[in-house]
Amino acid sequence: MSRALTVLCAAAVVLAAGGSSPRVVAKIRSPLSPCAATAAFDAVWATSYGEGRVFRIDRRTNKITARIRVGHSPCGIVSGAGSLWINGYGTDTVERVSPSRRKLVASIEVGRKPFDVLYAAGAVWTTNNSDGTVSRIDPRTNRVVRTIRTGGAPAGLGFAGGAVWVGSNLGRDVFRIDPRTNRVTRIRLASSGPAWLATSAHDVWAAHVGAGTVSRIDAATLTVVATVKVGSQPVDGAVAPDGTVWIPNRGDATISVLDPARNAVAATLLSGPSPFVITAGFGDMWVPSYGGADVWRYDLG
Repeated sequence: MSRALTVLCAAAVVLAAGGSSPRVVAKIRSPLSPCAATAAFDAVWATSYGEGRVFRIDRRTNKITARIRVGHSPCGIVSGAGSLWINGYGTDTVERVSPSRRKLVASIEVGRKPFDVLYAAGAVWTTNNSDGTVSRIDPRTNRVVRTIRTGGAPAGLGFAGGAVWVGSNLGRDVFRIDPRTNRVTRIRLASSGPAWLATSAHDVWAAHVGAGTVSRIDAATLTVVATVKVGSQPVDGAVAPDGTVWIPNRGDATISVLDPARNAVAATLLSGPSPFVITAGFGDMWVPSYGGADVWRYDLG
């Protein structure tokens, strides 16, 4: 083990008195530039941005058991309506994959440069980063039923407080979409670039990539209740089963684990190169190495 790794591991703060820090339990060799993952259908499914594939990881053996060809440069992936949904950044589509048939079954044209994908309120949502819109897709018909203008450069998606939330990597705004009416509410934050979101039932954690901070937004009052300093270039995090918030920092290949009770960093963990998207699944956290070719699996300690 290198001296730097030893020092950083030793610096990780115990999450609770008498507890233990999260630890890496597997490093799973993967196709090039794994981008995002989702836990569904008794497995973890991840995208390979570099190879244009979705691959299936057996959660019991940590082995890849299927590789599915999709379009160029896929990233975000979610499950819903019996399928996997992928934002095709390189194809301006949302792609639908059957997990049972293990094949691409539909490609749905959306806006320009889709950045993220979400399944919520009975619909599939994707952000169109280059044209300031969000596409809403009906999974029954595989058609876009509404194009919603937010402005900015829509990036990350989340669902909290009964609404769809949209980050932006331009400006200082995040956006709330009421799924009943498709009405957009703009929430102004103190720092620019609140691009990526981690959400729980009641909170939205917005990562400001340039500032190296995360804003905690109360989803009911639409107000910022805390700002937390994290690592370099924080991106697309997730809320863990124990309620902690995991934020990947692409700029320094670390993960900031936030304690929501204290609105503070409780641990800093090493990751693979350029971690981009973190996913909770099967009691663990899954972190693809976007700058490499593996997926790191952490338990919560």
